[in-house]
Amino acid sequence: MTFGNVLPPPKFDLTPDEMFSKADYILELAKDGIYDITSSVEPEDATYENVIIPIGHVENQLSYEIEPLSILESVSPSAEIRAAASKAVKMAREAWELIYDNEELFLLIDAVKHQRPANLDEESGRFLADLHSECVEKGLNLPEAEAERYSEIRHRKYELHSAFVANLATDPGVVLKSDAELEGLPRSKLENFQIDEQGRRRIPLHRTNADAIMRQCTNEETRRDVWAAKESIYPENAAYFREAVLLRDEAARLLGFSSYNHQLVRRRMMKSPEAVMNLLRAIETKLKPLVKMEMDALRKLRGDGEPIHFWDLAYYDSQTLKGRNVNSDVVAEYFPADFVLGRMLGMFEKLFQLEISEVADIKDDEVWHPDVKVYKVSELGGLFVGYLYMDLYPREGKYNSSADFNIRPSYIDREGRYMPSATALICNVTPPTKDAPALLHHSDVITIFHELGHGMHDLMGRTRYAKYHGWRGRRDFCEAPSQLLEFFCWLPQTLKLMSCHYSYLSQEYKQQWERMNPAAAKQPEKQIPDEMLSALIAAKNVNSAIWTARQVGLSIFDMKVHNPSSHEELEGLDIAKEYYTSMTEATGLQGPEDEAMLGNGYSTTAHFMWGQEANYYSYISTRILAADMWNTCFRDDPMNPETGLRYRQMVLDKGGSVDEAKMVAAFLGREPNSDAYLEEIGVEDVAK
Repeated sequence: MTFGNVLPPPKFDLTPDEMFSKADYILELAKDGIYDITSSVEPEDATYENVIIPIGHVENQLSYEIEPLSILESVSPSAEIRAAASKAVKMAREAWELIYDNEELFLLIDAVKHQRPANLDEESGRFLADLHSECVEKGLNLPEAEAERYSEIRHRKYELHSAFVANLATDPGVVLKSDAELEGLPRSKLENFQIDEQGRRRIPLHRTNADAIMRQCTNEETRRDVWAAKESIYPENAAYFREAVLLRDEAARLLGFSSYNHQLVRRRMMKSPEAVMNLLRAIETKLKPLVKMEMDALRKLRGDGEPIHFWDLAYYDSQTLKGRNVNSDVVAEYFPADFVLGRMLGMFEKLFQLEISEVADIKDDEVWHPDVKVYKVSELGGLFVGYLYMDLYPREGKYNSSADFNIRPSYIDREGRYMPSATALICNVTPPTKDAPALLHHSDVITIFHELGHGMHDLMGRTRYAKYHGWRGRRDFCEAPSQLLEFFCWLPQTLKLMSCHYSYLSQEYKQQWERMNPAAAKQPEKQIPDEMLSALIAAKNVNSAIWTARQVGLSIFDMKVHNPSSHEELEGLDIAKEYYTSMTEATGLQGPEDEAMLGNGYSTTAHFMWGQEANYYSYISTRILAADMWNTCFRDDPMNPETGLRYRQMVLDKGGSVDEAKMVAAFLGREPNSDAYLEEIGVEDVAK
């Protein structure tokens, strides 16, 4: 196996015609690869070597070619390019159908599966089992009439997914409010909003703007209006989502499963919907006393006897923090984005024994927007690992959340060479203003650290097949490595290292800070002050039970729409009402009295449609694993490079190529448990 091949970054200046040609090329790759197998092997002669390995090579190539197209669908500043990328990706993904919807090929795969080949390593065995399962789940064992309907469903689901994702990249709309109605927002934030002809501020409903208003605006009516508008963006997606969950359920039942969730759990760490619900209900029960205590405190802070609504939580959470001497906006002044990112990357260098350097001479056609930065990642010995892209600021048409997007997967090619990966950190943090650089709230620091965790996982995967590269393992494990890294964001030494008051970045910024703070006696300390840091860390668990219970509620909603007792039950389900009711029952937060204002929050992000469908519970189950790994292996000496390298080699490098439960147990030296997680969220009666 050969490592260290330095490949140039992919090109992102593709025209629509070039993308369509690329899609045609990908289809031809699949056709040729599959024909080479089916034309030369009969079922009685099928072996792992002459059928499964060649399929793996075809899959590897397809992934490598498709991913650079796929990211343009979500990040290109051009609506024309996004639309063309969406169409091209849809065309290219038909190549996978040539593998999983090919009866002749399935006969060969099935023949190998029934041989039960001995002496396969764990990744090879997993690849064979998953390949066979995915073919079965394409309906290849169904009678003709049912197979025809199943095929219709599959193609319609692809159409729905494509339309849903395309909507997420469109303009979310605006809310109009006067300066008086936006009381509480700092002047620098207000001035980011354009003024219409009637003197009202135009507030684009991007996540950063909505979050700022939820946290800072003292006017409850404004918070409610912005919340209601934010919950109602992309209304077409609600219809797409409803159709998709009905089709998922119908397709699962055609295959003989009780629900879509029952279909998926065969390739999850948690092996049944019942196990998932037992976990969620157990955590919900543990949280109830804490949730009540926190909600009582928020109502007392509110002071008028009214309930805490969905649009109130972030505001009163922020007020609670201020009462504990934590002003998130002042804290943010110590975390300028570029400085923080540099220090974060330095931490990853030390912990995982890497070298990360910005590519200074990146060409215009090697990025999709001028704001994008590209970093070269190498081993300490100089061997090339891959490229890390960073795209931090919101813009029209860009994916409206935070995520890690793969650009190139890693794998071992036909000649035994390791193909290095490329990955992109896509965020939407508050951009620079004329008065200050981009400043990160502490929650932004955590988000970026989390997504960089996915990026590191994506870069460091060492697997034979792209199918298992990086975070592409069992879906209810892939969040654990990133959630583990969030713990670093609560360490005093880490926060000190990543902090520098923006007024020290340049003389110009210092002068701007002085103009904005004329009454200040002196320039702030360069690093975050100890007393501010202590208050921030002490407030870690403020309202954590409510926020955790919200995750439980969202997970229960996800289970209800993907694990109904019957298809008829799902057909009669009011999905919007179920979504908000699930959160209310878990947290005590109230929605609007007028149910017509509930909106379609479940379809304003991709989670339930694509990415975490029937899997949202994993944000909790993986947090349990992350807390256990942190508490057991990192807490006492978090930046120990030996521990970091051991973790990298035993967990990150493995990707999804091995059994994740056994992998975690091997790293811990025992079976994992929930003690550290319950302690982290403040539950005192930890099971011993």
